[in-house]
Amino acid sequence: MSRTWTISNVEEYQYGKPPPIWWSVLAIVVIQIGGILIAVLTWPQGKPVMSELFFARALLLPMLVSGAVCGVIYSGYEDWIERVDWWNFMCRSERAAWRRWAQAHVVIVNSVTLTPEPELAERLLGLEGNVPMHPGKILALPESDGSVGGSRLGRILEQLVTPFAASLSRHAPRRAVDVILQSTDKGDLTELRAVWRKLDLPDLVQFEWVPFGAQQTNIEAWFQDNRQADFRLLLSCQLHSEGEEPAWSEAAVAMLVTSPRVVESFKGKLRSQARLFRPISMPSDSVLDALETLLAAEQTPRTRIRHVWLSDLPPQGRHAALGAVKETGLELPAHDVDRAIGKPGPVNALLLQALAAQMVAHGQGAQLVATPGAHKVRLNLVGTQLAPVPRVEAGYMRLLSLSVTVGGSCCLFMIMIALNALSASTGWFWACLAGFALLFLIQIGGSVLRRRLLEDDFYRQLWRMGVRT
Repeated sequence: MSRTWTISNVEEYQYGKPPPIWWSVLAIVVIQIGGILIAVLTWPQGKPVMSELFFARALLLPMLVSGAVCGVIYSGYEDWIERVDWWNFMCRSERAAWRRWAQAHVVIVNSVTLTPEPELAERLLGLEGNVPMHPGKILALPESDGSVGGSRLGRILEQLVTPFAASLSRHAPRRAVDVILQSTDKGDLTELRAVWRKLDLPDLVQFEWVPFGAQQTNIEAWFQDNRQADFRLLLSCQLHSEGEEPAWSEAAVAMLVTSPRVVESFKGKLRSQARLFRPISMPSDSVLDALETLLAAEQTPRTRIRHVWLSDLPPQGRHAALGAVKETGLELPAHDVDRAIGKPGPVNALLLQALAAQMVAHGQGAQLVATPGAHKVRLNLVGTQLAPVPRVEAGYMRLLSLSVTVGGSCCLFMIMIALNALSASTGWFWACLAGFALLFLIQIGGSVLRRRLLEDDFYRQLWRMGVRT
């Protein structure tokens, strides 16, 4: 069974109140008085009452009967307590496990963005310069200083790869590294290999070309692929083709990503830019529900979320995303990249993640990103800090029931007294002792079986709710 973004609303059980104490007191008083009266009325005349047999019939037997009756009175409540303990533990464990699942993330080691407007992220946040405004325009990337020789794509790829040269040279000989190029033509991979040789980078990497819309650059797919290399360098370029009418503004993104497992293996020696948390996708009319679910998961502390980024959303999706932010009480400035650099293209979704990661590294808090995905609105957080998930303790595991043990023991003692009165053989007494030991084994087995049945019922409810699939 795999998890979904559906929040488990399986309610915890209430303990309730135990049976009133006066039930037991009344039972003990009535049985004790009745036992004394029966012993007196049935005692043979002329036989002295100051004897062990009289006291056994008048006091001991009623006491054993009282113990058995009290065990029956409280056994149901003790059974319910055990059920509540285990059921509530499963509810809390499920919520904690769901939060840990939601906190799954990809580590962005570093990122580079090339856009028609330089220092785009800083300018959109008002950290530097003026906010660029080019809504509806189709812009090209500016030519870099000293860009002579070679193709234009080669020069752009060189700008993207150069900042990662030191990291690649250090990690490629010892770690598995995938280099994925996303562009319009598979032949662009030749340009990338030429840039790789020019920068004298290790050739111990796996090169791959993917078209626009490929799963390798879809952030949702990153959380489903368990066979990724230790590091993955993503290079995405949306450039204008010669002789064709441009449909979008140019942009290029490079992003070096890895997994938390790899980061942990470096024992604090690998510095990262940000964490990209598991995204959630919903239709436009359910964006509010999606954002509420995302916030309920507490991937990162809610108070750390400072900005929201949007790009390539249809009007309905854009309004839904901004409305959801307002409805949830998040007072976040919105940054629409489309208005800043013109018409969006297939790389804009990845561009937003890189811009958000760069602002996280600039100390601007966690960033909320809204992008389109499969006719839905996809929301995800980019940040650094994980919200802690409290540990759920199982508590005391009740294998034995006090009421059943007391009640069963009293019954066995009464049987042994009866056998003694009937002068039964020794084998019957050994059978009673075996029954006493069996009483404990039955309780342990019953407790384990009860937990298994509760677990089956609990997971059936999760499946019906859609929490698990």
